[in-house]
Amino acid sequence: MEPAPPNGEPPEETSPESSEPIEPSIEPEPSSPKGFPFTFSGVASFAETGWGRLLGWQFLIALALGGAVLLVLARHWAPVVDSAMQQLPAETGWRNGVLVWPDDKPVEFGRNNYFCLIVDPEGTARQGQLADVQVELRREDWLLGSVFGYFELKYATGDLPLLREELAPWWGARRPFLLLALGAAAGALAWVGWLVLGIAGGVVVRSVAFYVDRQCPTGGGWRLAAAAQLPASLLLSVGVLCYALGLLPWMGLLVLVPLAALVAWGYLFFAPFFLPRIEVSGPNPFEGEEEETNADGDESEIAEPEEANPFQESEDGDDEA
Repeated sequence: MEPAPPNGEPPEETSPESSEPIEPSIEPEPSSPKGFPFTFSGVASFAETGWGRLLGWQFLIALALGGAVLLVLARHWAPVVDSAMQQLPAETGWRNGVLVWPDDKPVEFGRNNYFCLIVDPEGTARQGQLADVQVELRREDWLLGSVFGYFELKYATGDLPLLREELAPWWGARRPFLLLALGAAAGALAWVGWLVLGIAGGVVVRSVAFYVDRQCPTGGGWRLAAAAQLPASLLLSVGVLCYALGLLPWMGLLVLVPLAALVAWGYLFFAPFFLPRIEVSGPNPFEGEEEETNADGDESEIAEPEEANPFQESEDGDDEA
């Protein structure tokens, strides 16, 4: 027990909280913007984060797109090429840009609803459009057909002898690796396209951010514009996957391409509205000086200095006299 003070008053009790040292409060650091790149705010958050997050999401979407393309090639194109390898003549190829073929009879190597491969040396047979993509080999050129029409292409100059005994084993041993390479090439091409479109779209993003008073540095605008391509690319990946599984026709996939472009432009325009606002710091140069107020709250006018009265001294002299 503490001794009582001499005046008889009870000792003041001190709370244990008051004896502890008060630690300064530390404000939590704001968390970095996160989210999936499928909403306007999620796409806008890429302008405030680094390149690592953007490249990671681009890799995932490119992987999905390349995988969908690989599925189309493996399920529908590769079987046609397998059938063609079994029907090749003993010796073929081209010499001086001209197809080497034993006779002039048209031959259909393989066909399904997705891909068709035909050899017609004289070009006399009128095959018509038999598949979504059709390749027709002729004596001096070859045709690439689709819903966009037929395109005549020339063979490469020089000689390229092809022997069935060598070509068929070569294709069988390298078939999976070639398909993987084509799928990876599709994903890499899309990845490069996103970065290039990000450069051009960054101008649009910064222009929109300027007129709506949003913070958007140069690098942030580039990242946001590149991220705006991700939702459209995911939509296109799903479309290619549905096409590979037979759930979407070829014309439906072609219609999906401009639709995906519109989605990308929509994100490109509306995502800048979700960027942080530009906050003006510092005093307002148009704000005037505060008027002084008296104790009653009334505004007191600023007293102007009175001019000296030239007749004041003469009147004082007359009074003294």
